[in-house]
Amino acid sequence: MSTTVTFAGNLAEAPELHHTRENNKPFVTCRVLVNRRIQNDQGEWVSDEPTAHNVKIFGSAATHVHDSCGSGDPIFVHGLERTESWPDKETGEKRTKDVVVVDNRFGEVGISLKYVSARIDRAPHAAQAS
Repeated sequence: MSTTVTFAGNLAEAPELHHTRENNKPFVTCRVLVNRRIQNDQGEWVSDEPTAHNVKIFGSAATHVHDSCGSGDPIFVHGLERTESWPDKETGEKRTKDVVVVDNRFGEVGISLKYVSARIDRAPHAAQAS
């Protein structure tokens, strides 16, 4: 089962490019930190502990994110949150991790333009499709 999530935050580090074992297709993994402002007891606005989201991006967006984004960059993510599980290599115990997945079937990822500007460089196949 999966849940649809949408959030904006900053990349904790540069996206890492990987390739699937089955067909050598590229995908990117990254962590996005979402900051939240709260009002303390004195009425001052302060930053709360950020929420960290593990993200996997597949398809054409993977290489675009890898080539375009770096540590600290503001991005938004719209994808499906899933729980991945695997056996621990040492103990054999089941381990789990929540991951937000973006692929060509569902989801979007992009640069947040709230505090930065960007220039669009269209991918060759996207320009030909217009």
